[in-house]
Amino acid sequence: MADGIYIQRKNIKKVQHEAIEGMEAYTDWECDSREITVSEYQMLESIKQINTDKAIDDYTAQLIEEGLL
Repeated sequence: MADGIYIQRKNIKKVQHEAIEGMEAYTDWECDSREITVSEYQMLESIKQINTDKAIDDYTAQLIEEGLL
């Protein structure tokens, strides 16, 4: 793994594998993953901080003030 690269994982699930031909049963984990840069990670985190309800309320109030609603 290179410096400045994160691995983003989602849809993590536990998978049970049954014993087959001399191999014991075991538990494994599967997930979707991708590599992202530090700047991509920071952008995704900043998006999480956006309060869309407030943005919609502010925009609606602006439209009312301008007489468009």
